[in-house]
Formats: sequence, structure tokens, C-alpha cells
Amino acid sequence: MDNNALTYHVTKVFSELEVRIAERVLSLLTEQGIAAGVSIGSEKFLTDKQLCEFLQISTSHLSNFRKANPDFPSYPIGKNVRFKLSEVEEFLKSNKKSKK
Repeated sequence: MDNNALTYHVTKVFSELEVRIAERVLSLLTEQGIAAGVSIGSEKFLTDKQLCEFLQISTSHLSNFRKANPDFPSYPIGKNVRFKLSEVEEFLKSNKKSKK
């Protein structure tokens, strides 16, 4: 087998392996209900920037609010954090009622 053919086959094997790994990781995340920015059922997980845009607040305000409220609903995924919009809305409603 010449060098070009060997390079082609090795590249093809690694490309297929990459696709299989990506599919498996996404499958596992979906099973656990965690997939950043991907709809799972009717729920969507948001990044901090997406949540701040929705709530129309700054990221620093969100950070300060989370520090002041350690029970704020969030899902740590490695070094990232994701939020379920429905849980955040429910938390904010219940937090608003308890402050009255």
C-alpha cells in the first residue's frame, strides 16, 4: 500500500471514530437530560449569556444574584453551567413571594 492510500485510510478511520464518539456523547447527555442549547422534550438548557439576554440583565448581575442565592437552579457541566428556563422562572417567582 502506498503512502497516499495509507493516509487516506487512516484519515477515514479517524473521521468515523470522531463521528461515533460525538454521537455517543450526545446520546449520553440526552439520556441524562443535559445537552447545552439542545431541546430535550419541551425544555431547553441555556448558557449564562442566553439566560441574561432572556432576563434582560447583565452577566455580572446574574453572577452576584447566584452568589447571594446558592440554591439558584443550575446544572454544572464540567467548567460550564447551564440553566433550565422553567426552573429559573419558578425560582424567581417563589423568591419574589418570599421577600414580600
